[in-house]
Amino acid sequence: MTSNRVFVTGATGKVGSILVEELVKRDVQVTVYARSPEKVFKHPNVSVIQGDFQDLTPLKTGIVGHDRLFLLVMSAPNNANDVKVKASIAEIAYAAGVKQIVDLSAIRVPWRSYPLIHNPHEKSEQWIYDIPNRGGYVAIRPTNFMSGALYLLDYIKNENTVLGAADPQELQEWISPQDIAEVSANILIEPVEKHGDAAYELIGDLITPTRRAEILTAALGRPIQYKKIPVLELYDLYMKSFKNHDVAYYVATFQRSNPVYRGLPILLRREPESFEAWVAKNKQAFL
Repeated sequence: MTSNRVFVTGATGKVGSILVEELVKRDVQVTVYARSPEKVFKHPNVSVIQGDFQDLTPLKTGIVGHDRLFLLVMSAPNNANDVKVKASIAEIAYAAGVKQIVDLSAIRVPWRSYPLIHNPHEKSEQWIYDIPNRGGYVAIRPTNFMSGALYLLDYIKNENTVLGAADPQELQEWISPQDIAEVSANILIEPVEKHGDAAYELIGDLITPTRRAEILTAALGRPIQYKKIPVLELYDLYMKSFKNHDVAYYVATFQRSNPVYRGLPILLRREPESFEAWVAKNKQAFL
C-alpha cells in the first residue's frame, strides 16, 4: 500500500467520484471533504469529513496528516469568491504539510485566452502559484468534457438530432471524465518531484460533428443527424437550460480545435478514451 494520504474536494461530481475509485484501486488512503457524505463512494480506504466551502473549519482540521490534495471547486463564471475559496484551501493545505496539490483547472489558462468562464481558473492558478513556501502545484487543464455531449439531450432522444453551431466537418476537442480522473490519480501517487509545478493540457479526441452523429447512429441503432444552427439560436437554447450568460456563451462557442496533445498517453499510461468508446459506455443515457 502506498504511504500517501490524499485529501479530495469535489468528490461527488463526474471527475471526483471516478478519481476516488481510481485512488482506491491503487490502495491509497483517501479522505473526502463533502457536503453530502451519503453520496461518497463507500470503501474501507475512504473516510469522509462533512463540510462545505462556506466554513472551512472542518477542512482545516481534517487535512492535517495528508500528503496530497486534489482540489476541485466548481466555479461560477467570474465569481471572485470561488477564487478565494480555492486559494484559501490551498493555503490551508500547504500550511498543514501537504506536499502537492493537483488542481482541476481549465484549458488555455492563463491570460484569458478562452471564454469568460475560465477567468476564475486563471486567477486561482496565479494566486496558488504565488503562495510563499508552498509545495508542488500541478494544474490539470481539460478541454470539453465528453459528458457535455449530453447537453440538449432531448433533441437526440426526441428528434434524433445533434445540434451545434460548428460546420459539420469542423474538428472539436473532447476529453472523458475517466481520463481526467486517471491522470490525476497517477500524478497523486507518483513522486512529487516528478511533476513539480507542471500544467497539463488535456485533449483526448478530435472529432467532427458529423462523425459524432455517425457514432450515435451506430450505438443507438437509429439514424441520428447533425444539424448546424446559427450560434445565436444555440446560445438561446443553452440560456433556457443554464440561465447564465457566461455558461451559455461557453458551451455555444467552444468550437475550436488544437492537435491532440501527444503527452496524454504518457500521463495515462495508455491511449486516451475515444468519443466512440465513451458513447458505448454511456449508451443508456441517450436512449
